[in-house]
Amino acid sequence: MPNFKAPLILPATLVAVVVFGLMLLIANLSFFSFMELKGLDLLFTLRGTLSAPESIVIVAIDETSMAEIGKQWPWPRSLHAQLIRQLNQAGAKVIGFDILFSEPSEPDQDQVFARTLHDAKNVALVSALSVVNDSLFRHTVRIDPVPAFREVATVGGPFVSIDGDGIVRRARLLAPDMPSFALQIVRRYLESLTPASVAAPHSKRFNQKELLQQDVLIHYLGPPKTIKTVSYYQALDYERMLPPGLFSGKIVLVGRALEAIPEPQRLAGDTFLTPFSWIAEEPSAGVEIQATLIHNLLEGHFVTELSQSGKFMLLLPLLFATSVLLIRLKPLMGLIAITGLAGLLFAIAWEVFVQTSLWLPVSSGITALILVYSGHLLTRSLLAERERRRLLEEINRDLEAKIAARTQDLSAANQELYQRHQQIEAAYQELARTQDQLVHSEKMASLGLLVAGVAHELNNPISYVHSNLEFIEDYTERLVGIIEAYSTDAGQSYDQAHCRGDEKKQAVRFETTLKTLRELIASCKEGAERVKKIVLDLRVFSRTDDVGLVRADLREGIESTLNLLTKEYQDRITIHRDYGYLPLVECYPGQVNQVFMNVLQNAAQAIPHQGDVWITTESDSGWVRIIIKDNGIGITEENLTHIFDPFFTTKSVGAGTGLGLSISYGIIEKQGGKISVMSKVGEGAEFTIELPVTPQITRFTGGPAR
Repeated sequence: MPNFKAPLILPATLVAVVVFGLMLLIANLSFFSFMELKGLDLLFTLRGTLSAPESIVIVAIDETSMAEIGKQWPWPRSLHAQLIRQLNQAGAKVIGFDILFSEPSEPDQDQVFARTLHDAKNVALVSALSVVNDSLFRHTVRIDPVPAFREVATVGGPFVSIDGDGIVRRARLLAPDMPSFALQIVRRYLESLTPASVAAPHSKRFNQKELLQQDVLIHYLGPPKTIKTVSYYQALDYERMLPPGLFSGKIVLVGRALEAIPEPQRLAGDTFLTPFSWIAEEPSAGVEIQATLIHNLLEGHFVTELSQSGKFMLLLPLLFATSVLLIRLKPLMGLIAITGLAGLLFAIAWEVFVQTSLWLPVSSGITALILVYSGHLLTRSLLAERERRRLLEEINRDLEAKIAARTQDLSAANQELYQRHQQIEAAYQELARTQDQLVHSEKMASLGLLVAGVAHELNNPISYVHSNLEFIEDYTERLVGIIEAYSTDAGQSYDQAHCRGDEKKQAVRFETTLKTLRELIASCKEGAERVKKIVLDLRVFSRTDDVGLVRADLREGIESTLNLLTKEYQDRITIHRDYGYLPLVECYPGQVNQVFMNVLQNAAQAIPHQGDVWITTESDSGWVRIIIKDNGIGITEENLTHIFDPFFTTKSVGAGTGLGLSISYGIIEKQGGKISVMSKVGEGAEFTIELPVTPQITRFTGGPAR
């Protein structure tokens, strides 16, 4: 192990500087900023809930109020006017409506509300910003209350910012053209507490230049409903429903706090996620966030965030001290030390946050500690690797002589292996040729069994085509005689020739002859079509596979095979077809048709008299499946385990080779598929053939592996 004791300062400093540079780079990454914000949420959660402010009460438009008032939203503005009068009668200092009155309602309702606002002189209304996104521009539109209300009440914007993770952590107190809603209410409240001549000192708390510079971090008091909240319908009848003096001398905010929004009310939601939402499992009402901002302004107590330069000024000595400590410790002890330092750093950050509301960069500090530890591990690994390479070079020099001696022996062994490989390759090629001949022989044997049936199928149409030709010749001669009778010879007039032709036409029964001739020609065409179909089926069945894999319609192969087996199936076996969708399958169609022939022949031979064969096709996830089931004599359990073995047969001597199913197994396996059988004696057999639409071709083995 290399000596890490001396010198210590240089490697420790190098690691600290490299990590500091990395922190400068990752500090601007959105993911890292997200982690920092989550660290702030954790500090809020661990700090717990603070006491609710005594000077603020929320009047919530909630589900209970909707039910008690019994009116659809939006409520008549005379109802809001009544609430203002009740609150002022109860002694409220300032009343803030976190409800946007941007559209006029019924004129008499608007007049009552405007008159009440004018008489109260202590009401603040909220404005809103609407962002219009277009492909060419992004435009922000301010939506103010209707002019009649704006002229008699104070107006402010909510100005809260939603971070990328959907949580509201920041708010702007002053925009260039309008103060915030919270700032307007605080100003009104302070003016109501202090005479105008004495109110000047409080204005220092709201320096306009400072408020315009940046957003502030909201100092949340706790989860939703931390601030004192009463329902709207209770405030309307406060003398009977609420404790005395609840609103006296306080700021009263009116806003939506609905947990569910019924469709008929068409009431827009006004809830937001806060740092406490992940444990409370519910968002906070927008009016509660505004109440929190008002409390922060009154107390002059927001969350303080260190500047980037301040963060790195704290980070640099931490990195250097940690690096010097780790260079003296072994990796395991270093890991324990880093874990302890991370815990200590978090405890300090939590204590500072609780006592002073200063947000220290917990995530940055812990990340920096992890990077320092990783840097030292990497440094140790690099030094150990360098030492290992030095030792390896020495060992390599010692081994070179031994390797040279062994090279000669290996060369001779390699030559011998090469010769054996050539022999094995030649043997494999010979085996492949033998297998191809075996498949061809079995295919020819299958065709041999069909020769009699195909000859019979061809002989019938050809026979009656041949017979029909004799009659066609006779009827053609009759028609020729009629034509000649109509022709005029020298010395004969046209009328004489026409009369003679009519007599000839009547004598040979022209209409009957012509009808019969057409029927004979149609019969010949039908016979020729039957011959053509038989030849086409033979061509489809015995198509060559020399060109390699081709995309084929397996149902066409099944049908051609059934046509060739017509003699065995006709008038004895009923075919039940249940063809599902099959895509074109990339395969050797001639070989697959041979499999169909073997299975369908076996099914016919397994049915001694009358019976049924069911053929089902289906596809699923890149595979096709063909199921051929019969109700024949079935296969015994003992024979079922040997059904795909080469030369295994239950037929009498000379009736079968025992290679059909073995070769079928090899053909399907070669094309990446599977063939299986289920059977019970007396209940028939069911063969299932599965093929991939695009196969991975394997070597043909000629039977199942044992």
